[in-house]
Amino acid sequence: MKRLGIVTILILVTACETAPVRREEYISRHPEWKPETVAVIRAGMIARGMTKEQVRAAWGRPCYTCQGTASGSWGSSWEFTTQVVFFDTDGRVTRWEAK
Repeated sequence: MKRLGIVTILILVTACETAPVRREEYISRHPEWKPETVAVIRAGMIARGMTKEQVRAAWGRPCYTCQGTASGSWGSSWEFTTQVVFFDTDGRVTRWEAK
């Protein structure tokens, strides 16, 4: 019975984080973000020049165990379900492409 209660709580906690809720949490913690960037994040999109934190706000966590998530002297890349996002050495989006 105790195990069932724990599982139920975990399901409820994870179910509460929807993309719009996550986006608004990030936005509220960063009042310094430009209104144009906030509008892009709220739309669930990304743009060149965004920081890693802004990409995470818009698209969520990348797949850390996927081959497309890598780093090197050129910068880094994050793999998502359908896209790979590339960052320069300063952690800013340079481009993205479909997998």
